[in-house]
Amino acid sequence: MRQVHLVVPFMREQNKDILLDAYRPMNVILHPIMFEDEPIEFQEPWVFPCVIPMSKTRNFGTMEVQNVKRNWFIENEPIVDEDYYVAVDDDDMYEPGVFDEIKKMDDDIVIISMKRGTNTPTNVIPDRKYPTNTLMAHPDNVVVGSISNQQSFVKGSIFREYLYDAMGHCGDGRLAVRRKEAGEQTAYRPDLYALFNYYEPGRWEGPKISFGVLINDWVRFGQVFKQSQITGEAHFIKEPESATKGLNVLLDIIEAEGADIAVLSHQDMHYQADWMPKVRAQIEKLPDNWVVAGIIGKDMEGKIAGVFRDMRIPNYFDTSDIHKFPIKACCFDECCIIVNMKSGFRFDEELEGFDLYGTLCVLQAAETGGTAWVIDAYAEHYCLRPFTWQPDSTYCARFKWLWEKYNKVGRVDTTAIGFVEDKDIR
Repeated sequence: MRQVHLVVPFMREQNKDILLDAYRPMNVILHPIMFEDEPIEFQEPWVFPCVIPMSKTRNFGTMEVQNVKRNWFIENEPIVDEDYYVAVDDDDMYEPGVFDEIKKMDDDIVIISMKRGTNTPTNVIPDRKYPTNTLMAHPDNVVVGSISNQQSFVKGSIFREYLYDAMGHCGDGRLAVRRKEAGEQTAYRPDLYALFNYYEPGRWEGPKISFGVLINDWVRFGQVFKQSQITGEAHFIKEPESATKGLNVLLDIIEAEGADIAVLSHQDMHYQADWMPKVRAQIEKLPDNWVVAGIIGKDMEGKIAGVFRDMRIPNYFDTSDIHKFPIKACCFDECCIIVNMKSGFRFDEELEGFDLYGTLCVLQAAETGGTAWVIDAYAEHYCLRPFTWQPDSTYCARFKWLWEKYNKVGRVDTTAIGFVEDKDIR
């Protein structure tokens, strides 16, 4: 089977574990390139370090050290003709599924798009203050300044034929142009994205996001949520008296630390590396009066809305064929609720138990003149609730309480059960 090789001039030792955790589930081969006096050890079977027999203190003059490392790899390491190789920096990342898609291709070169983050860092030299615009995969964009290393997946037979211009910046752009001018066969995938300098401080920062989790099973929390490929603060409470009371405590903690956005998550939710950038991009589209958002819920007509995977079943929800996200919601699944901390929102603690607060928060938002939305931010729910589950008398009583209190505010609905349109649901 064809493999994808990441050729990485390794210079940031502090990123080692971050990159290993992120790339490990992506089934790639990693080649960290180091000088002989950069003693960083890798023990993983999918990592093949390349050690250059020279010192990092050597005077390289105006040469770009990263390109010196890449050229040494090309000239000295074994390269598989039919595998794909991509030159990546040690703070880059890719959206989930990119490598799986690339492995299905059979073109000499595959060029994908690249997102450049949410901010231009201020503490870098002028040549590195790249803008945040997306570099789209297109033949017209194979020019210096509009394409970068991370976008080009090149078969080994082609990869070994081209060395980098090691003098100064933009060697990657010049190399891409050389390949194009040489007539190398190239396919373009504008639907796949690299994430430029994803782990560079400041580049992908936006509103501060903190997580809050209610826990009744430490093992489940460790097996699922804690395996997420996200960074940032996560607070938790074990076995609160009720969901609303526990979540309000978490919101108080998150407010005190100065976060702009709270993500109230189930312990069995898993978030991939690109999840937080997606959330930030979607939130930018929301009106100022947004109070809460969810990733799977129902629209104002009661139709399921969202892009989401229930890991109990092989298929997944994707309603983008009928919805343009963000879309107004009448309720959310409680697995993930996102709160705008500027709104001052807190749950009505009169609702007891651990269900239906995904309906409650939407109705509370509407009651105060705010809005609630389902956004496009794919995540995975490793739910253990059996398909045989049915609402018990306690659940029904709490739903009736919601209906009696809020039916004049808006549609009272829930993702847990379905209702026939235009029927009295009392």
